[in-house]
Amino acid sequence: GNERVGPTVVMEAALLLLEAATCESLLHVSSTTSSSYLSTAAVNETKARQTASTTCQDTLLAESGIGDVQRRWLARLVSTRRIVIVPTANALGYSRNSRTEDGIDPNRDFPYDLPMTFLCMRTIAGRTLNEIFRE
Repeated sequence: GNERVGPTVVMEAALLLLEAATCESLLHVSSTTSSSYLSTAAVNETKARQTASTTCQDTLLAESGIGDVQRRWLARLVSTRRIVIVPTANALGYSRNSRTEDGIDPNRDFPYDLPMTFLCMRTIAGRTLNEIFRE
């Protein structure tokens, strides 16, 4: 709840995933026609996408150290999975700079190993995470 580094790391990881997926998407131009039959506009667009892709790849490598193999792997993660990003699971605790939410630790607010199940899901964070994982 009161950790300050976690949300920043999560958002930076999300940005990296999106940048890698964007670079890869620029490489793939859907065309059913051979290049000899493409219009001048289509050829220019293809060249612009290739230039943008190269620039994107160079930037990822220079700024993040992400090469071809890693970029393809990250892009595959994005395209083959449902990714739910929760930068701050305990937003109330984050804003109050406290691990607990009204005296209850959201990390312990689940029905695991509780003698009375009505004692769980009493925090907003616990209920929110429960709904995310139920979908």
